[in-house]
This record gives sequence, structure tokens and C-alpha cells, in this order.
Amino acid sequence: MRLIRGLFGAVVVFVLLVIAGLFLLPGEKIAKLATDELTRRTGRAVTIDGEARISLWPELGVTVGSLKVANAEWSDNGPLFQAKSVTIGVDARALINRDIKVRTLRADHPEILLERNAEGTGNWELSAPPPAAPQPASDSAPATPRPKSTASGFTLDTAEITKAAVYYIDHPSGTELSQRDIDLTLAYPTAGGPADIDLTLRPNGEPLRLTGTVTAPLALAAADISPIALTVSAPGAEGRFTGRASILPEAQGKLELDIKDSAALARALGQSVDLPQGLGRSVALNGDLTLTRDGSLSLRETSVTSGSNRAAIAADIKTDGSRPRITAQIVTQALDLTSVTSDDSGPAGTPTTGWSTTPIDASALGLADAEISLSAPSVDLGTTKLGATSVLFKIDNARAVTTLRDVQAFGGTLTGEFVANNRNGLSVGGDMQANGIALKQMLSELAGITRFTGEASARIKFLGIGQSMAAIMNSLSGDGGIDTGRGTIEGIDLDRLFRGGDPTGGTTIFDATNATFAIKDGVLSNNDLLMKLAGIEARGEGSVGLGKQTIDYLFTPVSLQARDGRGLALPVIIRGPWSGPSIKVDVEKAIQLNAAEEKAKVEQKVRDEVAKKLGVTQQEGESTEDALKRTLEEEAKKGLLKLLSK
Repeated sequence: MRLIRGLFGAVVVFVLLVIAGLFLLPGEKIAKLATDELTRRTGRAVTIDGEARISLWPELGVTVGSLKVANAEWSDNGPLFQAKSVTIGVDARALINRDIKVRTLRADHPEILLERNAEGTGNWELSAPPPAAPQPASDSAPATPRPKSTASGFTLDTAEITKAAVYYIDHPSGTELSQRDIDLTLAYPTAGGPADIDLTLRPNGEPLRLTGTVTAPLALAAADISPIALTVSAPGAEGRFTGRASILPEAQGKLELDIKDSAALARALGQSVDLPQGLGRSVALNGDLTLTRDGSLSLRETSVTSGSNRAAIAADIKTDGSRPRITAQIVTQALDLTSVTSDDSGPAGTPTTGWSTTPIDASALGLADAEISLSAPSVDLGTTKLGATSVLFKIDNARAVTTLRDVQAFGGTLTGEFVANNRNGLSVGGDMQANGIALKQMLSELAGITRFTGEASARIKFLGIGQSMAAIMNSLSGDGGIDTGRGTIEGIDLDRLFRGGDPTGGTTIFDATNATFAIKDGVLSNNDLLMKLAGIEARGEGSVGLGKQTIDYLFTPVSLQARDGRGLALPVIIRGPWSGPSIKVDVEKAIQLNAAEEKAKVEQKVRDEVAKKLGVTQQEGESTEDALKRTLEEEAKKGLLKLLSK
């Protein structure tokens, strides 16, 4: 990085100028010579205000006040670098051996402003100093050889920066960042040897400390690769990186991270998070990390542990777009998600409390784009447990699609897609299929309904909109269907019903069931339920309030062999809340369905008696009712004619 190389060389020259003029010039003159040379080397105007104070022994040094390095010409945001005071001291004994051993380099309250203009040029890109003018050759004497550079013997016992502030302005993206109260201690005691670094940041008051060793600091300053070992200590977290790095930036090596309290770490970074147990509240990570110059980050051979959850991860993160993009493959051991799906307040709701009205915060969908595959031998969702699970998550601009490649659930298999879209308010939808599902397990775990047993295949397509579970369930729309094989309905005994007993408390065994349904405004409607039993056929129609958790359904079994094969229908009304609906025979409806033939016979008998008493004669093809109507009309006409003839 040109800025670091330029300033490094400038420090060396500054020290030489101080030493060279120490006994010949006053401090102010030395400061003037130093600022001129610094200006030439950096290509930026350097100014020193205030008195230059000089020390002699055992440390030769100078302290200057209010040092400023001008910004790029295109910026009007103030100096690139400024400090209240800068102190430089060198070892006088080492100087006798032509070595520059800097004992002290101290900057008090420095402020560094880094910015990029609209063309992407950084103000840290310093211009190279002009080449020295060639010396004319002399015929009378040979050219004097140039002295060996003293930079090779340069060392630095201690460099201290206290209470520093760094500002970053990126004009192309409109990003502005700042960081205050930075402390830095740097030691380079042996020329050509390693450098030790101790950096403390305070993003939100609490310290985050980075310590470590750079094996080849001069190479690192020249934007080359250097072996490096760094340790990070922060509230609730510790980490270590061992590998190679440069300041471009780029890095490759082993990363170890132990976060015991992610909330404490987030607070120290000026953020607020409350991650679930097993999904980030505590995290241990160990893997191979690679960071490239274009800002791409990759993790390989990485293991992650959070609570009881363990996973192997291979991931790539790119940051060159409007949002980070994550590509990852995750293979877990048995996955426990109960901390997400379980809550004392009942986020999903129950048949007795109704759906939760707690707002759902889906803002995390907009933080990054992603394509993540997940495989797990089992997944515990709290309300239910899934078997072997293979899913694919895709997030694009706050729209997440979860593709169920193969999910073993409720004794069967789930496939399809589930979508959560937070681009303009939250909506959820899906198009899913289920095969070989155990009805009792599914309905009891998802809706608290325990009356049905059997194996089913189903399909459902749905869409819900809202910022809470209650709002989503009450807005659901869609359609679907269900087909089952042999099963039972507990709590209804159709055989007892047809024998004239109480239909409740027993069990009905059925051979197959078919039905389709439509969903609108949170209400599921069905009018074609067909259930086949031994000697009985049952049909159903009605509605299920998915949002209000209610049911209003007419279930009509027909005994096909009753009444000499004419059949007997006994409709049953199921009505009320899911937690305890009432089940009773609809007597009025039963009379309408079963006494229609007897009713017609009685009505016909009455008509015949009336016709006989009135002396009505039926004409060919005429019913008794039509004959009565014709006779009455004829008598009315006769009466009207008599009235008009008077």
C-alpha cells in the first residue's frame, strides 16, 4: 500500500534530518527541513505548527506539535492525517554504528481521513517522489560512491498511537464510517525480524483487542505476503488466525473462533442481536479461511458447533454486489430447532389460544442473497420431528425460497416449495405435496386434531399475507386435495348411529377417502368429500376456519342396505372450535332425506281424497294435482260469468 510505504520512508528521512542538523540548526529550522522532505516524498503538503522540542541523550529525538498531512486535491474534507503532537526518538549509541533504532514513535490524538472519489481513486494513493537529479561527472576526480542506505538497519522499539480516530468516506456508494478511541502499539525491535502489534478498538465503548505477530512487516508494508498470527479478544468472544496475509487485503490460513455470548459481542460492535440457543447464541468455529483481493471470502473444511448442533460447512461469500452473496453447503448432525419454533407465548398458536398476534420481524431476509443446501439426518422442530432432510434455500432481494428436495415427515415424504417474501411486506406461500403421511401424527402435531388415523397423500397450494401468524392464517388463499387409504375416525361410531344409539365415543373404520378443497380469506371450503366404508358411503361438505380455528361441517353417512336397499342417511353436524367441537345428528335434515318417499305418498293420498269429494275427473296423462288445478280454474270462470251476467 503506497500510503504505508511512503510514510515509512518519510519517518526514516525525518529522523535523519533531525540527527544531521541536531547541533547545527535550531528546532524550528529542523522542522522546516523535515516538512519539506516529507512533502517531497508523499506528494502532499506537510505542515508543523508549534515549537519543535529536541532531546539529546540517551535518546535523540524531537517532538513537534500539530502535524498535518494534506488531503488529495479533489477532496475538501480536511487533512488526510493530523495529530496534536508527534514524538520521534532514536538510539544515540546505535547511530554511531550507522543504524537507525527508533526507540519511540508516538502520535497523540491522531485523526486519519480515508476517502474514495467518484472515480474510485483513494486519497491514500500518494504520488511517488521525483527522481533525484543526476550529478555531473568530474574529470579531475572519480565520482564519490553513495553511502549505503541506513533503512536496512531501521528498527522500532515502540510506536504508540493513542486516542486515534479513523474516518472513511466512499463517495461511489455513499458509505460513511467512523471509529474513535483507537489505541495501537507496534514493536519492531530487530531489523528484518518480526513485528508485534497490539490494537484496541472501541466501537461501542467496550474494548476489542487484537494482538499478534507479523513475521515480515516490511513485506507486509510493501503489499507483499507475510506470515501472520493474530489473536482477537472481545466481550463474549475470542478468536485466532494463523496463516499468511497482505494489506491489499488478502489472507489464507486457519481460523479458530469461540463465541460464548453473541449478544455481548454484538453490543461491543454497536449492534443488537438475540440469537436462539443452538443457532448462534454461542458458536465455536474451526476451519480454513481464504480472503481474496476482490473481497471474496471462503471457508473450507470448517466445523461449526452451536449448542447441541454440529455442522460441516463449505461456504463462499462475495461482497462486490449491492448485498453480500452467500453460497454454502451444510451437512449437520441431528439438528435441533426447538429454540426457534418453541416459545412460552406460543408463536404458532394452539387450538385453545388461537394464532399468535406477535409481529414477525423478517428484515433478515434483506441482509444478503444466498444459495444454501442443507442435509440433516433428523430435524427437531419442537412441535414435530422430521427424519432425513435435504433442502435448498435461495434468497434473492428479500425473497426466500425453500425447496424441499426430500423431507421425511409424519411417516411419509414431503416435497415442494415454501416461499417467504419480504420485499413489500411479509407474505408466505407454498406448493407442496405429501405422500404416505400418517394422518393422526400430522393433524395432532400441526393442528391439535386427534380423531383421524390412516395414511394419506395430499397436495396444497397456498398464499398468506401479514406481519403476524394470526394475520397470515386469516388471509390464506389456495386449493388442494387429499386421498387416503384405510383408516379410522375416533369419536364417531357410524354402526351405532344406524342402530339408533349415540354416535359419539366409538370409532368408525373407513376404506378410502377423497376430497378437494379451496381456501379463501382463511377459510377452507369443501363440498365433495367421499368416504367409503363397508356397506356405508359417507359424504361431506362444509368449512374449516383456518384463521379462527373453527369447524362447521355436515358429514352424511348413508347405510346402503337399510330399508330394503333404499338406504338410510343420518347427517351429522360437526360444529365449534377445534379444541372441542360438538357432534350431533341433524334430525330435521335426516327426516328430509329419509322420509321424502313417505311424504310424497301421503300428499298423493290427500290429493286423491280431495279430488273425489270435488268430483274431479282426471283426463288422460293428467296428474291429480293438475286435474284439481284445472277443475278449480273452470269453476272460477263459471262463477265469474254468472257474476257478469247479472
